[in-house]
Amino acid sequence: MYLLLALSPILYLCFSIFKWPVYNSLLDKYAVVKEATIINEKNIQGKGVITQMFTYSYAFSANGKLYNGDSKKRGYKIGNKIEVEYLESFPSINRPKQIKE
Repeated sequence: MYLLLALSPILYLCFSIFKWPVYNSLLDKYAVVKEATIINEKNIQGKGVITQMFTYSYAFSANGKLYNGDSKKRGYKIGNKIEVEYLESFPSINRPKQIKE
């Protein structure tokens, strides 16, 4: 029990580091594509106080629930439509659609 408590910060750090490579690998193989709408939720980039650069979030519904994510691209306007990829069993794991080369 005490060992698990002692290791929990290390396990959390490992999960944080390896989370997105695992998610991206799953999305590359099993993603479902759906249209999402850009919403009025800003994701601030960098630490500039004067020139606050940001991206907007998107929202989509799956399995009767609403999910959102960071569009990761500047230039969208609220109400624009974009395609997103998500895991059908876990829609909270999502990203803007990747262009395959």
